[in-house]
Amino acid sequence: MNAGRVAVRFSLMMAFAWAATSAWAGGPSELRKQVEASMVLTGSVDVAQDGSVRRYELDHPEQIDPVVLDFVERNIRSWSFDVGSLPAVISPTATIRNSMSILVVAKAIDDKTYSLRLVGSNFNAVNPEPGTRLRHAKMTPPTYPQAAAAARVKGRVYVMVKVGRNGVVEDAIAEQVNLGVVARNEIEMKRWRKMLAASALGAVKQWKFVYPTRGEQADEPFIVARVRVEYSLRPGTEAKYGEWAPYVPGPRQSNPWESADANPGFSPDALAAVDGIYSNDGLRLKTPLQATVDGS
Repeated sequence: MNAGRVAVRFSLMMAFAWAATSAWAGGPSELRKQVEASMVLTGSVDVAQDGSVRRYELDHPEQIDPVVLDFVERNIRSWSFDVGSLPAVISPTATIRNSMSILVVAKAIDDKTYSLRLVGSNFNAVNPEPGTRLRHAKMTPPTYPQAAAAARVKGRVYVMVKVGRNGVVEDAIAEQVNLGVVARNEIEMKRWRKMLAASALGAVKQWKFVYPTRGEQADEPFIVARVRVEYSLRPGTEAKYGEWAPYVPGPRQSNPWESADANPGFSPDALAAVDGIYSNDGLRLKTPLQATVDGS
């Protein structure tokens, strides 16, 4: 086994050990079934008009485990995108640049083996023209539920928001809730997810947005956007870029505003920015995300 694989396995096992020290740990075998470790990587990608990748760049590659970096780069080089129609004034040789975020997830198979997989991706236009993107006007953060704070429950809620043309939130759902704790049983896990989701939705439904005045989305009757709401007792202690963050993933909820194939390859927890607003104005990935297993 090479040194890179040893380093990756060591850092992963340290992340998974978090679950075993949880105050509510229900047993190693049960925890191993639930806990995953994730890493969100960011960068940019330049795509030719035929959908092929012409160039890409990952942020801070020196901070990414070599095995993970190789795995991600091999995936990126095989990607193909649905570019769609472009204005006639665009040169046929011009490329389309998008920012990207990629969610890498690791899961322990046993004490010596783990699996790596790309779970989701997200792409956004770089330097969009003024007035073409949904912006926030008022985003008052939610209040940390007292019961969750007292129990030291932390988590991350991914909210999908339906914004009307007047900038008012017409509806919202908690698309996914990931927890940073392991409870005694699934009933408790559902309780904490429901509590954090209710807190996030209560705040988000009062937010106000500035609707685009130009571009494709300006004529839409509504815009579906996504935001990420963080609940942490000690802000600033989260995993740094290139480090594994252990968590218990929650189920992903379906929504009535997008078709199942509207955003292939997307996963809510691939969103990179805590205070970002994502409104599907980027490229669409056609290539299936890949997985590999380290059998060492």
